[in-house]
Amino acid sequence: MKRNLIALAVATAFVAPVANAAPKVYGKINISAEAYEMSDESKPTADIDKTQMTSNASRFGLKGEDELTANLSAVYGIEWEVSAEGDAADLGQRNRFLGLKHQALGTVKMGNYDSYTKLAQGNVDLFNDYFGDMKYTIAGENRLKNVLGYESPKFANTQISVMAQTQDAASNGTSLSVVHDNKDIGLYLALAMDNNVDGKGATITAGDLDVMRLVVSYTVADLTLNALYNTAENEVKKEEETAYLIGAAYKMGDVILKAQYAMAENDKTVAGKTTEKTQMSLGADYNLSSKAKVFAWYSVNEDVKDGAKNDIEANTLAVGIEHKF
Repeated sequence: MKRNLIALAVATAFVAPVANAAPKVYGKINISAEAYEMSDESKPTADIDKTQMTSNASRFGLKGEDELTANLSAVYGIEWEVSAEGDAADLGQRNRFLGLKHQALGTVKMGNYDSYTKLAQGNVDLFNDYFGDMKYTIAGENRLKNVLGYESPKFANTQISVMAQTQDAASNGTSLSVVHDNKDIGLYLALAMDNNVDGKGATITAGDLDVMRLVVSYTVADLTLNALYNTAENEVKKEEETAYLIGAAYKMGDVILKAQYAMAENDKTVAGKTTEKTQMSLGADYNLSSKAKVFAWYSVNEDVKDGAKNDIEANTLAVGIEHKF
């Protein structure tokens, strides 16, 4: 009897490390009521002045990590975007991947997920998913299909990541990043690049782009300062876009005040085409809990086109609520 109990205890010790954990269900609903205005100098009759309800990338998903051995795990995630206001089709595809994670060697992932250049922005975009999202000004905000990616273990707060698309993808591009994230001193640094990735910029022709990105964020006490510098090149069209972003956030108890400015400029001027785009946003978040907040923001986007009296300016004032689960 004692021998049987000992054998059972030994077997349990070997089985426990590879027990599968239940997947985590997560998500958020972020919705805002907005006053939107748009004026087009070239087409005054096309001006817009309206109120609207907007679902700001509301989503839900499943993710998990299951131990296969003491050092190896299966990692997975699948995520959908939902239309919280009901004006668009539900269940849009977002990130989804399957991979293997080794404690000493790093993680290999396959699927459809954010490029490492996009992920390198970290949290510098203070108005992510809103009208002031930097994707409207900064090239390189892409989610890549048909990718094989590798993420190294972190060493001295630094991680190297690289992904490549298989040949059945439209662009067959690559993306890589080096990220240093030292939370002890509040410093975040990232250098990233895309090569031949299908994407678009604010002022250059969409297509297979080469992108370089440098990101810096520094937090001291309750103040966070952000900066991002970005270049994008369309070799086929012989166009190059230079863009930058600066921002600041200040925490006062449960309130966070935010300000951000971004600009993109094309090295070419083509009649009637946007040669410069600017974006300015101001906002405040009030955290009701660790999972819920109310917010307000005001954003102005301006397209400066080559030629007289054809610039476009759009601005939005919003109030909303977000709840995470």
